[in-house]
Amino acid sequence: MWSRTAETTSLLGRFATSRSGRDAGTLYLVIGTAEPASVLVADGRSRGVARPKRKNLRHLTLREEISTLAPRLAAGQAVTDEEIRSAIAALAAAAE
Repeated sequence: MWSRTAETTSLLGRFATSRSGRDAGTLYLVIGTAEPASVLVADGRSRGVARPKRKNLRHLTLREEISTLAPRLAAGQAVTDEEIRSAIAALAAAAE
């Protein structure tokens, strides 16, 4: 059973790729927790901070990389769509 304790909080700021749905293959940043087995993700473009997408953890592939925004998200501070876009772009550039 998935619990909403430190495990889901530790997911904040991690990059994730969607495995299923219309958005399969899209790279997201985990910006919050929803239900015990769901997280809120944003890409800064179609899914911004104001309207994040709720994704089941089973439908995501969590990546090892953690964004530099993770401490701010864990502290409950606000992040902008531009910051999320630049973090995703930096990860994509590092992968090339």
